[in-house]
Amino acid sequence: MKQTRLLILLLALVVLLAGCSGGAGGPVRYDIPGGVSNLDPQFATAPAARMIISNTFEGLFRQMPDGNVQPCLAQSHEISSDGLTYTFHLRTDAVWTGGGKQYNGTPVTAHDFVFAFRRMFNSQAASPFAGEFSCLKNADAILRGALTADQLGVRAIGDHTLEITLDRPNALLPELLSASYARPCNESFFRSTRARYGFDLDSLIFNGPFYISIWNNEKRIALRPNPQYVSDEPVLSSGVDLYTSAFLDGAGGPVTRFLNGETDACEIGFESLPAVAAMGGDIEAFEDTVWVLVFNTRAEPFSNASVRRAYAHSLNRALFEGQLPKNLRAASMLIPPAVRMGGEPFRAYAGEDSPIAYSTELAKRYYAAGTGELGVPQIDPGEILVCGANSQKMLAGYVQQGLQRSFGLFSGLTVLPQDEVLSRVGAGDFSAAILPLTADYSSPDALFSYFRSDSGQNFSGYQNPEFDALLASVASLDAQGQLEAYREAERLLLTDGAVIPLYFETTCYATARGVSGIGFSPFLTGVSFRNAVRE
Repeated sequence: MKQTRLLILLLALVVLLAGCSGGAGGPVRYDIPGGVSNLDPQFATAPAARMIISNTFEGLFRQMPDGNVQPCLAQSHEISSDGLTYTFHLRTDAVWTGGGKQYNGTPVTAHDFVFAFRRMFNSQAASPFAGEFSCLKNADAILRGALTADQLGVRAIGDHTLEITLDRPNALLPELLSASYARPCNESFFRSTRARYGFDLDSLIFNGPFYISIWNNEKRIALRPNPQYVSDEPVLSSGVDLYTSAFLDGAGGPVTRFLNGETDACEIGFESLPAVAAMGGDIEAFEDTVWVLVFNTRAEPFSNASVRRAYAHSLNRALFEGQLPKNLRAASMLIPPAVRMGGEPFRAYAGEDSPIAYSTELAKRYYAAGTGELGVPQIDPGEILVCGANSQKMLAGYVQQGLQRSFGLFSGLTVLPQDEVLSRVGAGDFSAAILPLTADYSSPDALFSYFRSDSGQNFSGYQNPEFDALLASVASLDAQGQLEAYREAERLLLTDGAVIPLYFETTCYATARGVSGIGFSPFLTGVSFRNAVRE
């Protein structure tokens, strides 16, 4: 793989001699939580990794910061009258960058997308995102092991025509195809990496606006403009340096580094907003996250709906809404206000009045029903996993109070770093947990996928055929019908105690004076740097 490293150096020289494609002030500087271990688009789950993938790979569509999607490699497409067959016509001038002489400049083709989707449905190790594409023809049967991945409803008709066939219509297919995990994968290069694909620079090729010139998890990951990238919209940025050490002890932290002028943008807390204003910086804010209490419904006691409903009715948000930090506000609904439909916030249509009201009487009634159904005098609730930052331990105490006041039940708290909470929940190693949920794309469906039976992101194990049917019905409905189906689906989740919303969180991003074009997003595509420039 020495050819790959030489090619990276030559690409850097080309960019330097070309004037760095703009951005006279040099690369934008930005802190990420730490190094990344995997940049395989079909399998990488860490937010920082997915953000890097979204800046270095390009798929059929791109999600914009406002949640809309626009075509990328798909120059045009047609949909059959029954809504089940999509035919995409790809750009003919897109090529891969990197991989040595054998792969550099190789065309990006429809075959690369076919291979990427088949990898997601590999029977030996399916992608955690495979369930998001359960609408594809034969997807459910492949995930059950009844069929093989080569029978998936994705095929190439020549090099630049891709046909995707569905088992059921899905109006959100373009949004799904804009996700980081729907990027193409060159089969020949993939096999040449000998199971190392995505784990180091020698095992990556790129087709997006940037390529990675440096991958040093101890210090920084450097993205530079891809000189072979083709787009109707030019890349304005001269690159971005993603620093990985700001969160280490003694590093000062990302906010301090930003306020000291060491970086050009960062996620920032409410308490630091006056300092940003004083330095002439800009702020963008999104109420994009919902913190929830979730249960492991695969095992007792939370496999029992009555027990979950008892918990839901025991929560008195009035106890903590006056104690919340400024970036949090009490919430009784699941979908955060940043999620939009038809150009308007979903919450503007669905409202914020929950079907579940605080009631010790109802809590006791459901608790008695649950213990009777389980055949036990009292449930063993286990520990609630709680993230250590952002006042979460203090706020979790109010959940404990509700349980004690309603039916004398004590549930302990296990406080852990957020990434450890998410890891344990993802592995099913929990009884109950308080954690944040954020949408992948601008639709209620992005949050509902955490609770859909066939979703790879369904960490709680929740299953409800009525809920699944509501989500499946959306594809055949008009805009108003979709809103009503999503509203009903949300209320069904809450009344079934599948999830208990606690509070919405507003995420703020600060940009230094003289820096422009950074595309912040309330969705998990993260941050777009293609137009980011420094004066």
